Amino acid sequence: MKLRHLLVILVLIAGIGFAAYYIGKQKGTTQITQIATNEVLIKQIAELSSLEVQGNASITESNVTNDGSWTDALRKLFVENTIQITIPYIAKYGVRTDSNDLRIVQEEDIIHIYLPEPQLLSFEMRLDKASNGNKLGWMQSESNAAYNQVQKKLYAQTRSQMEQSSKNTEQAKAKIIAILKQYYQPMHKKVEVTFGKESGLQLFPSLN
Repeated sequence: MKLRHLLVILVLIAGIGFAAYYIGKQKGTTQITQIATNEVLIKQIAELSSLEVQGNASITESNVTNDGSWTDALRKLFVENTIQITIPYIAKYGVRTDSNDLRIVQEEDIIHIYLPEPQLLSFEMRLDKASNGNKLGWMQSESNAAYNQVQKKLYAQTRSQMEQSSKNTEQAKAKIIAILKQYYQPMHKKVEVTFGKESGLQLFPSLN
């Protein structure tokens, strides 16, 4: 899936770059500027530039403390209820292209692109690939309600971590900039990208 996604991006960029070169060669620079400032194309590129992060989320919930005391040993023997769950997840980061923060401004030989801050766009836990382990005392029995409660806690906990991950949002920014750089390179345009209220992050390509 990742390979197919990357191929779609590369084909789109190559097609746009060729179109810009061909039109510019045939009809001058006005058409190139129109392509370079086409908001619909930038939205499509931003959507294709979404970052996918995969991993495993784990949680352990128990009513024993493992402190080595005799009371804890008795609790383990009779009433222990330990639930361990590991579930793979897929998180996608990118910009919301329906936001009013998306703008393209032409200024002499520089194109300014203003994009919303990247954020968590979707989060999915692969419940079909979940693994779990239970430790039960003699007086305990398996409880679907308890398992579901721990599973919901894991989902909320992991989603919150993904929403607050500055590492992933920074990687999403870097990927969007790299894709835009490939898009504008054939047009010989300098571009400045601004996310949210930040100052411009990068000016590219450097032309002499």
